[in-house]
This record gives sequence, C-alpha cells and structure tokens, in this order.
Amino acid sequence: MSATSWTVRIRWAPWYRVVRLRLAGDRWPRLSEGPISVALRFAWLLLLALVLLGCWLELLLVLVLMPFALVGRGMWTGWRVEIGTCGCRAGVVRVGTLAAARRMRRALREHLGRNSGLGGAEALLAGEQAEFTPLAISPRRWRLVEKRLSPYGRRRWFLWRRKLSFQDAVDSLPSGLGDDPISAIIAIPFLLWFAVLFSGAALELAAQIVLLPFVLLLRLCRVLPWPVELVRPNAVEPRTMIRGVLASVRARRELTAAHALRLRVPDLAAAPQAAVPVA
Repeated sequence: MSATSWTVRIRWAPWYRVVRLRLAGDRWPRLSEGPISVALRFAWLLLLALVLLGCWLELLLVLVLMPFALVGRGMWTGWRVEIGTCGCRAGVVRVGTLAAARRMRRALREHLGRNSGLGGAEALLAGEQAEFTPLAISPRRWRLVEKRLSPYGRRRWFLWRRKLSFQDAVDSLPSGLGDDPISAIIAIPFLLWFAVLFSGAALELAAQIVLLPFVLLLRLCRVLPWPVELVRPNAVEPRTMIRGVLASVRARRELTAAHALRLRVPDLAAAPQAAVPVA
C-alpha cells in the first residue's frame, strides 16, 4: 500500500476523536508462535473490549454535544477538513462554512488522486479562503503502520490453515465512516456481521486447540514438519516444510525480516501554507 493513498474527511465531532478502533487493530498480535500468539490474542480481546466501550462512550458524548458544535462552527470556529493516510492525520484545512468544507473535500480528493501531495494547490486553497496546517506523523505511529502492512513469516502450529479468523472479523468493521450520526446507524449491520465472524472463528479455534497436543508431539518427534508460511494482507503463501523447532524458528524470522516494508513517512509540510485566513 502506498503511503500517499490519501483520505479526506470533514470533521463533524467537536474534537478529533481519541478512542478509535485502530488503537486495538494496530496492535493485533500476529499468529507466528502458536500458543504464545493465541494467549496474546486472548489478552488483546480485553483491549478490544475496552476500545469498543470507549468508542461508544465517546461517540455518545459527541452526539450530545453535536448541536452545540454545529452552532459554534456556523458562528465562530468554522469547519475543518482533515487529510490523512493509513489512519494517520497529515494535515487540517480550515474553512468558514459547511458548503465550503464540502467543496474543499471534493476538490482535495480530486487533487490528491492525481498528485502525491498538496503541491500546486495554492489556488485551490485561496479560492475557498482556506487555512492549511500540516501535521507531523509520529515515527512510532508510522512503525505500527509499517508492521501492519508488512508481510511476515509464521510457523503453522495447527493441523490445517484456519478458514475463519479474528482478523477477518476485525477487518469487517467499518473504517471509512465519519463522525456524523448517520455513520453510527450505518455501522450497526457491520457490528452484527463482526459478531457472526468472531463466533465462527472462536469455534474453529476451539477444535484446533483440541487436536494441538497430538500434532505438537508428532512435530517435536520430527514425524511431521513445520509449515513455514509467508502471510500477506490478503493471502498466505506456502514456503517450506522444515523439521525441527529451532530450524523452523530461524526460517520464520528470516522470512519476516526479508519482507518487512519501509515506507516513507507522508509529510505535507512542504505543501503551500500561504493561504488566506478565515475572517
């Protein structure tokens, strides 16, 4: 995934929401070391529960304060259009009215769809009397993005590759919705589908755990080899069948290191900043 795949949204909430699903999603434990990874994933479920609760509580507070925020924006503060990539904010454009924010959102989407940044957008910003502020993306935050997007090696401990996964359930949750009330209603069917996928993944995992001691014994005795696979975002590539615990660990780590992505941190600081402030 390119680091310059931009998203442009109007901020409806009174503030930039703090509790978002990526707090848990970016820390999803990779299933690379069998039982250890499974234990980490169960611990991750506690984090997911807290994040989901925090999301709903913050969203409820946003809905309560939304009328006051809309009045304040219409009379004093203006509207903000946020530019981001991979879940990271890279810049904020401030305009005076909601109509101007919608025009700016559409224009920025067209501009960023053709360009890698805001270079050459001076007339676009000045035409709406917009004020642009670039935001630096934290290197630590960007490392989580690189890890999430990178392929990685894993040893398959279970007898077969799982058909359902908790990752698929998490990916079914909407990530492109805004902060407006309609988005909260649209999210309800996605949450129900998430519950179905999550339950199916839990049942399949339970069956594999029952068989795991027998499979592990055969692999420790070198009767069965360890499948070492390369896991990509949308596919799993079988690589090699390796006998021996230590040899399989080395192969997995080498595979992960060989395919780790190094993406340039997006930076809009070089974009034009000489725009007309909102009156």
